[in-house]
Amino acid sequence: MALPDVRNTQIYRIDPELLLEKVLGLNVEYQHLSYDGSILGMTSFTEMGVQVFEDDDNEAFFFLDGKTVLVEKDLNFDSKLKGRKNFTLMHEGSHQIFKMLFPNDYGVTQKSAGVHYYKANSERNKPISDWEEWQANTLGAAILLPENLIKQGMYLFSLGEKIECLNKIYFPGVYKRFDALADFLGCSKKALAIRMKQLGLLKKEYLDNPFDLVTVYPEVSEL
Repeated sequence: MALPDVRNTQIYRIDPELLLEKVLGLNVEYQHLSYDGSILGMTSFTEMGVQVFEDDDNEAFFFLDGKTVLVEKDLNFDSKLKGRKNFTLMHEGSHQIFKMLFPNDYGVTQKSAGVHYYKANSERNKPISDWEEWQANTLGAAILLPENLIKQGMYLFSLGEKIECLNKIYFPGVYKRFDALADFLGCSKKALAIRMKQLGLLKKEYLDNPFDLVTVYPEVSEL
């Protein structure tokens, strides 16, 4: 990253807000985007108005100028949601990157020509129903969690070259160091696990169900 304030310094993590504003030339704004918090981010490639909400839940109006990324305001005030905030920023920024790279082909269908909304846990949707959202998730994860920074972090947190089994009940030491690595990189544990599996740096993870004895125990002898 050839920015004056980080040039010739060791990089340990990606700052998505810095990347969006200083590298991509985008504006980042924080607003309440829905009543229930289900919408985490939005952006558009053209000028248009969108509905947002005041702190007292009154409806308001925000003007998107084609170069602005809106992020749910609550994500900016809760340190426990840092990973979700960073991924939301990078997801919406990825839409803008694709538009910059493919101005005549990306975001031109009737479905994608308006506002791109990022909703909570949409990256887990299977089967894939919206390829542009899937592309933004994939590119966002690759930029936020590049292979070299993950491997560097694994070394710093004594996780070796590959995690064979990630389970907080049966391998608490590995889990604790992995949890610290996710916080260090500014992402959620789930996002880091998915990315590491893609890179072949994690074999099995049981973040959702650590008590899954049927599948955990047969692998203990392989570790």
